[in-house]
Amino acid sequence: MIEYLKIIGIGKKGAKDLTLNQAYEAEKMILNGKATDIQTGAFWSVIRYKYASIEELKGFLKANMENNDFLEVDIKPLDIAINYDGKNRTVHILPAAIFIASGGGAFISGHGAEDVPAKYGIPYYKILESMGCKTPEKKDTILKSLEKAGFGFYHQRLFNKKLYGLLPKRREFGLRTYHNTIERMLNPFKTDKVVTGVSHPPYIFKYFEIGKFAGFKRITVFKSLEGGVEPFPNHETKIFLNDENFVIYPEGVIKEFILRRISPDENGKICISILKNEDKKFTDFALLTAGILLLAYGVVQNFDEALSLAEDSLRSGKAYDKFRKYVQITEEE
Repeated sequence: MIEYLKIIGIGKKGAKDLTLNQAYEAEKMILNGKATDIQTGAFWSVIRYKYASIEELKGFLKANMENNDFLEVDIKPLDIAINYDGKNRTVHILPAAIFIASGGGAFISGHGAEDVPAKYGIPYYKILESMGCKTPEKKDTILKSLEKAGFGFYHQRLFNKKLYGLLPKRREFGLRTYHNTIERMLNPFKTDKVVTGVSHPPYIFKYFEIGKFAGFKRITVFKSLEGGVEPFPNHETKIFLNDENFVIYPEGVIKEFILRRISPDENGKICISILKNEDKKFTDFALLTAGILLLAYGVVQNFDEALSLAEDSLRSGKAYDKFRKYVQITEEE
């Protein structure tokens, strides 16, 4: 590890970026316990200070993807490449939007972990748990839920034990590392479609590049609410989908309902109320988010069609049926 620290850590004037292969080898040393804790902390600090290059991110991603226990699926779902450190300032509407989108014909996959620095926010799968869903522990359950309910969730502790094993050190470090960037692009379902949100616009281009490296062909990226895959409730959101772009306006959305922190239990009740067609405050925001998922999946060609399909899924009861099927399958594990 010392040889790599000498490349990146010798000062502003002399420091250089690692090549893809050097980044790959350095990350393997960290994952395999061949770097000391001091060396690892120093490496993370320098990369954080100088910002990881795209080639470095590809090398880090390659080292971690080699440890994936991939799910072999016939269905090619839309990978929700969401920030693992969750949300701590706004309402999660994604759990409702997932089933609205699956009711509209999309197949969606997700992955994540909990207590991830630096935000230590609430991940969306914890809202699903508060809604009565179980987080699957078996591959068969994940595959069945994907096929029957249109959604499958694969926890990081199951598909990448080595990266999950770094979490105690990442928590001790306390700050964001490059893992926050690359773990969302691990593609454990080996699919070709991904949607991701960023907090900082420069990362839009970076995610297109590392997304291609991870095997994705249909890539949707946008500056989003807390870096998730939900649009802004208080101003327009510009969506980049490969070579196209779309602008979404939050018509009908009341920002005061979204821009606040609530408990997982309250959040879960809101999502169930939406899916039951009982809600009047949050539904428009859920439909916008579901529309993004349907567009990213490729069911439709423009956002107006996506929004219409999302509304039909919700009003017809298809969305709630998909949710109930997911609850049933995960409870039976």
